[in-house]
Amino acid sequence: MVGFPTFITSSMTSSPKPDHRFVLSDYYKKQLEEIALQGELRAESFATRFRFFFMGFLIIFATLGRLSGRPPIEFYFQLSAIFVLLFYNFIVFFTLKRTNSYLNIFKFSSSFLEISLLTFVIGYTAYSQKNPSLVYSAPMVYVFFVLIALASIRNSTKTIIFAVVVLILEYGALTIAFYPEMSMLNEQLMNVSDSLKPHFLEADGKFFLINAIPMGIFLILLYMIVTGGLVLYAIVNTSRTTKAQADLIFNTEKQAILEENMRLGMELDVARQIQAMVLPRKLELEQIKGLEISARMDPANEVGGDYYDVIQKEDGSIFLGIGDVTDHGLASGVVMLMTQSAYLTTLQNQVGSLSGSLNSINSVLFSNIRGRMNDIRNMTLSLFLYHNGVLRTAGQHETIMIYRDKEKKVETFDTTDNGMLVGLTESISEFVHEKKLEIQPNDIVLLYTDGATEAENPEKVQFGSDRLKQSLIKHAPLSSTDLILSELFSDIKGFMNGAELFDDITLLLLKRKV
Repeated sequence: MVGFPTFITSSMTSSPKPDHRFVLSDYYKKQLEEIALQGELRAESFATRFRFFFMGFLIIFATLGRLSGRPPIEFYFQLSAIFVLLFYNFIVFFTLKRTNSYLNIFKFSSSFLEISLLTFVIGYTAYSQKNPSLVYSAPMVYVFFVLIALASIRNSTKTIIFAVVVLILEYGALTIAFYPEMSMLNEQLMNVSDSLKPHFLEADGKFFLINAIPMGIFLILLYMIVTGGLVLYAIVNTSRTTKAQADLIFNTEKQAILEENMRLGMELDVARQIQAMVLPRKLELEQIKGLEISARMDPANEVGGDYYDVIQKEDGSIFLGIGDVTDHGLASGVVMLMTQSAYLTTLQNQVGSLSGSLNSINSVLFSNIRGRMNDIRNMTLSLFLYHNGVLRTAGQHETIMIYRDKEKKVETFDTTDNGMLVGLTESISEFVHEKKLEIQPNDIVLLYTDGATEAENPEKVQFGSDRLKQSLIKHAPLSSTDLILSELFSDIKGFMNGAELFDDITLLLLKRKV
């Protein structure tokens, strides 16, 4: 805004803006929970389908074992375990299609049943075949890893920990139970391995027969592939759930911002309309005697705090005012309205001088801005009284430009010593001074706000007071103040060359009639 000494501008900082953080409503929190639930349902449904696939492999291996001469009782035990798992799987599959009420139960019961049945089958097979190595073989251990991976796709830490604990307890008990028999078997296996050791190995090298069994290698590779696939699915499903939740948050926040912008836009539109309603109308200005007056305010994108007013009293005296509230937005617009109302009140109360009016306006603004708005805004404000060729002024604002028709040049009058910022302190009476200016016929007075001189072009160069002065000199010979005003705005807008308008531009022209 307006440039002033450091001790003044330090007080012009706008009030702290409230912290409007985006907060999800309860509705959208439930939506996030629903997305997470859908991810868990997808995982459990996938686990159910995978168990059908897994049981198919178990049936094939059990059948191959029976065909190779395994005892019928072993085959029946294996099938019994498979059918228990199959029956449970159908229950889960059809229940999840109807309701998700039992999802948390299924997450734990599935892991427990899968691990327990596998432990039972391995234990019974090792016992019936008198072959404890089945408990310790790598393929069987990898089957347990598959089940842990299957538990991990549920994206639940508690489920994974539960599955690991069950596995450690059950498989640990199984290995301890078969350890004595396994020790003797290992000794025999080492003797056989030494006798079959290939000749190309070093003399002190070790050869283990179990590592040379192709079927074991095949099963290990198969289980590794299945485990990798389950882990990959867990990652993809988690990513899908996370993305859905992130999309919901993003879209919700975007919608909230759009709604807030629409609300603020409506408020700003109302504020602009109110501002426009209290500004002097063209018909009022045309009825004023002694002066030809034209005024125009071009608002920026935000509601600004530019103020001007023209009031003619019954005795022919013409009172004017022009000012600029610090900062932008609705609050600055409200301060502008308070200024207009306070000025009218002082005139109605027959306040005897411009200084008195300015002091009264300052008291009203200081009380309202600091006490009720809890803000620190203030404004530049100059008041004028014109009567019989004499223009009196009080208050600090932009430089006054007067085009002298006889000399065809512009005189400037600084207002810094006429007062100080209004609304900054409780009393400004000691700072306010009046100045008297003579206005000759056809002389033109230009009053403006800093939006005119600080208008920037795309290169960030400001229009400046010199260009404004030259523009006034150039267009002063035009036949009416309306035409002069239009050309002044054309020069400013032409200089801006399409750059964004960051501040209101207000121009007020007074021409003494002949």
